[in-house]
Amino acid sequence: MNDTETLSPVLPDEIEEATRRLLAKACDRDLMFATAESCTGGMLASLLTDVQGVAHAFDRGFVTYSEEAKTQMLGVPEALIEREGAVSKAVAIAMAEGALENSRAHIALAITGFADAGDEPGLVHFGCARAGRVTAHREEHFGPVGRGATRVACMKVAIEMMTEML
Repeated sequence: MNDTETLSPVLPDEIEEATRRLLAKACDRDLMFATAESCTGGMLASLLTDVQGVAHAFDRGFVTYSEEAKTQMLGVPEALIEREGAVSKAVAIAMAEGALENSRAHIALAITGFADAGDEPGLVHFGCARAGRVTAHREEHFGPVGRGATRVACMKVAIEMMTEML
């Protein structure tokens, strides 16, 4: 893999290796992933397509930064966003389930949070859905570490959750 063409220079080795293992296991089981990202802006989708030879385990990614995009692309109800807020457990779960429903994937991971602004900088909600299973949720408080550091921390959590859902 040519590091100039991937995210490798900005990611810790442990995240890259965990991603390789995740994709290899998914390929062995003929499973595909989808992502629904807000604060990470497609970084997880990029990570999952960086690994040569196993990237076919990735079906598609939804970058749904706005509330309107979450509703239009993933079917997240407007009333849910209004009631719970775009950065919430309920919306993360709805995003993951919407990505699963609107793709050919077997497992979908959603990320919504405040990368470096908002009510609580570093607050991120994750949802991970798989047909026939209860959708998993995680809430992380990375703190005011900045946009880049929050996004990198999100990659670690996302890969962990997707691995657990295998």
